[in-house]
Amino acid sequence: MASKWEARKSHHCIVIADEASPQWVAYDALDLRPAPVQYRSLGGSATLLHLALHRAASIAPTSQILVTALEEYRDLWEPTLWCVRPEMRFLGDKRTNPLFTSAAAILSIARVSPSSIVTILPARCYVRHEWVLRQALRQVAAELPHIPEGVATLGMLDIDEGVDEDYMVLCRAPSARGLAVQGMAHRPTAWVARHLRRQGAVVSSGIMIGYAEKFATHIARIWRGIHPRLTTQVAMAGAARRECEVTNDLQERVPSAVLKSLRWRPPAFPQRVFTVSDSGWSGLKSPQAVIRIAEFVSNRLEGPPPSIKPRSVPDHGEPMAV
Repeated sequence: MASKWEARKSHHCIVIADEASPQWVAYDALDLRPAPVQYRSLGGSATLLHLALHRAASIAPTSQILVTALEEYRDLWEPTLWCVRPEMRFLGDKRTNPLFTSAAAILSIARVSPSSIVTILPARCYVRHEWVLRQALRQVAAELPHIPEGVATLGMLDIDEGVDEDYMVLCRAPSARGLAVQGMAHRPTAWVARHLRRQGAVVSSGIMIGYAEKFATHIARIWRGIHPRLTTQVAMAGAARRECEVTNDLQERVPSAVLKSLRWRPPAFPQRVFTVSDSGWSGLKSPQAVIRIAEFVSNRLEGPPPSIKPRSVPDHGEPMAV
């Protein structure tokens, strides 16, 4: 029990909830405005953000959970984030590059605890078998000291065909821990995705587990001009115990090529891959994917099927034993 507590104590978790699309609202909720799907529920009362916070709390103390969010949807996420201290919230707007808010959250951890393990969890996702994913997160964190890169990601392997997902083509790594990424395929067409799956490709989850200093070093190396300003912004917000507003001003006079240069994926950011089987994962990257999962969830609910269908608003390692 003591070792489990120590592992949690050294663990931070960042819930990414500031992705702007796809947007979602049910047909029978016409009084609601369209909003990013992570701020909505696909069935039941809990929003996807709420579920992601519970997932984060299973691996890290509540006091060490950070969240990125969009300021314009404050009325939707603020009631859920009552347990997250203001200085642990990193806010962007619709013009802010989402990479800025996640980078700010990472730097806030690295400046006080560079040796901590950081898990980055996207709130925009659906997980059918929660226990499978939670066990995988704990196992990868335990493997981290044996991974040369100090960073790992999860690749999802499920029976169901992923809709509009990104895929990682894998190969054996130099050491026995995890697998290496040979190539990436960004939302390939259905027939290409089926071919990739037959070749052993896995869905890229966007979940990463690594040491804070590894993430921070990557940010400093890629964003040399932006890193000092972002660090100052984070330090000022932390000292004042207020929300860190990562505004569009930080991006001014920065070439678009530089803004796009920060990537969390390999090979730009070296990391190992651990595959997770049968978690029922969906990254909800498109309106079609959202509709498919919403219909699936509706069919699983007890009682008669709803008379009104949901709608989507388009946007303007080695396999683990889990």
